[in-house]
Amino acid sequence: MTATQNLRRRAVLAPHTYLTGNPTSRPVEDITNIVWKATGDEDKWIEEATQQIGEWRSLSRSVYLRWAITINACELAKNRYRDLPKDQSLQTKTLRIPDGDPQQAILAVWPGADAARHYEATTLLIAAYGVSDLYGAIEDILFEFAEIFYRHHPKDLIQGKEPEDRMIRKLWYDRGNSDAAAAAWLDAWQVRYEKWRRRKIYDGLPRLLRSVFRAADLKRPSNYHRTDIDTWASTLEMIALLRHHVTHGAPTVSRELADLSGGPTSLTFDFVADQPLDVKLHHLQSVECFVDQLLSALNISLLEKANGGPLVPKGAAKAL
Repeated sequence: MTATQNLRRRAVLAPHTYLTGNPTSRPVEDITNIVWKATGDEDKWIEEATQQIGEWRSLSRSVYLRWAITINACELAKNRYRDLPKDQSLQTKTLRIPDGDPQQAILAVWPGADAARHYEATTLLIAAYGVSDLYGAIEDILFEFAEIFYRHHPKDLIQGKEPEDRMIRKLWYDRGNSDAAAAAWLDAWQVRYEKWRRRKIYDGLPRLLRSVFRAADLKRPSNYHRTDIDTWASTLEMIALLRHHVTHGAPTVSRELADLSGGPTSLTFDFVADQPLDVKLHHLQSVECFVDQLLSALNISLLEKANGGPLVPKGAAKAL
């Protein structure tokens, strides 16, 4: 899915800046992504993937920031309406169809004190829906990374004995013959990849994370000692469970989510089984932090894969 098609890529609040050459004008702490320059066809996919790390980080940060400023706006609105003169009110409209045509209609009129209470109640829910949106950003990131890898290594996705499989394999083998052949392969690949993605979404993101790292033969960074790919997948499973709770309106915390909370790699998740589900800002912050650290781990893993051994960039995260 391209950036112009993806709704989450609108309203970018944390744009990624590319630095080239020797960026001596910027502190090394400001550099959070390193791009590998390919030396041959075998590592072009690594160059392409590392070029996207910054864009993926921009996506996750922007999604978080949009929800964070929405929470801030609700807090400001609550204070504003709390002090509203008694002869003023908040009027909210919607659409109704009284004569066959949609028209604006007043749905609610609230005095200032009521409006303030409603804003306060709404604020308590925003972080939960932010988690759901941020999980969607993780989904975009992992599938886009998978697309990059499998487009360069399509064997697993173009196997089969059907005529369609034989046709796409021929397009792959012939892609270097001409520009038209290359375009034909990319068009066919996009159709095949989208079918694969629709199937894989039901497997869940934790399984996708493990399978793509395994297919790409990526390891945890050599300077990481406290966590590994399975740990990241477990944390992602915890976030997925929270998102499932939010999406399906769960009133209380499940035993499964509670068991994944409170551990050494569960960030600030502190959910207790059978207690009311109360998603707070720090939970949303935890999800954003996890994505940020996962992208750093992916970046270093790719660099070490391309380098053929340990490569710890100066200023990179020391642990996840």
